[in-house]
Parts: sequence; C-alpha cells; structure tokens
Amino acid sequence: MPHSPAGHGPHERHRLREIGHRLRNALLHPTVSVISDGDRVVLRLAGEITSRNAKKVGECLREGLDARPGVLEVDLGRVTYLSNDGGAAFFRALRAPRPHGTLVTVTHASARARTTLTQLGLARLIDIRTDSDRDEL
Repeated sequence: MPHSPAGHGPHERHRLREIGHRLRNALLHPTVSVISDGDRVVLRLAGEITSRNAKKVGECLREGLDARPGVLEVDLGRVTYLSNDGGAAFFRALRAPRPHGTLVTVTHASARARTTLTQLGLARLIDIRTDSDRDEL
C-alpha cells in the first residue's frame, strides 16, 4: 500500500498540516536580520516580499533608517520573490533618508528583483549593485 496522507492517522495528518503551515509562513513572511557597523546598517531580507508583507518590510526599512546611517544596505540575496506591491514598501521607506543624506544601496538582488525595482522607478532613487560591486561589511 503506497504512503499517502490519507493512509496516516489523525495525529500524523495534524503534524503534516502543521509542517505545511510553518513552511507556508516561512515563505510568505520575510525574515530580517540587521547588522550595524558604525555608519552602515545592513538589512538582510529573506523570503517573499509581496502586498501581504510590504507593510512589515517597510517598517523594517524605516527602523534601519532611524539611526540615520551614512549607508543603508538592503541585501536581497535570499529574497525568493519581489512583487510590484512588495517593492512599493521601498517607496514609503525611502521618504525618510533623503533629507538626512543616507545612501540606500540594494545588493544581491536577483535579475527578477532588479527588474521589479527598475520598473517601479526605484533605480533612480537607490543604488542597485551586483555581487561583484558589493562592499563587504
């Protein structure tokens, strides 16, 4: 008899549902790590950035700008998907750094993420770098 979820008992089905729920949340809700080194703040995002979590991403970006660093680096190396709606989070967050002279740089963006940021007009407001251009912290 082949293994199938229908062949498992109720506890096993519940456990599989829980694993699926955690996996779905991990994919839909980006994780953010922050590294601060003097006048530079690095935000490393992971997961999908869509309309569902654009507000949270925007809040993280604004928090990174609160210290008024000279450079805010947004590392998208582990972002699996960036929608147009998710990219809008950058617009809302980028209102703050202009008066303070903070340079906002996006690094490790996939070709698809770079296209999204460019289509939104963000390439004129932020520095989008390839891996070979990235300054290490």
